[in-house]
Amino acid sequence: ILTKEERNGLGSLEVVDISADQEVMLRFSLKEAIYKAVHPIINHYVGFQEAEATPFKNGTAVVHWRLDRDTDMGQVGTVTAHWKKLEEYFLTSASCSPKAG
Repeated sequence: ILTKEERNGLGSLEVVDISADQEVMLRFSLKEAIYKAVHPIINHYVGFQEAEATPFKNGTAVVHWRLDRDTDMGQVGTVTAHWKKLEEYFLTSASCSPKAG
């Protein structure tokens, strides 16, 4: 589910009481939200190794694309992602707009 870089970054949220194991679940959930947000624009599957979701302690996240195939990500505008811990669960959301023009 996680790229090597994502695995190396685990533990960065321990300061806000999120363990490395919980962070794996959070990153998985963020990726799912991001994929669902971009799919209507690119209209094809994106694998787990083709994107990296990096959550920040302020409840935001950033995505870095690592696509292996010829994918027209030029259609994708700004992607935003947010998360919040609710007891033992994570609430994640993402939105994406098509690039203007």
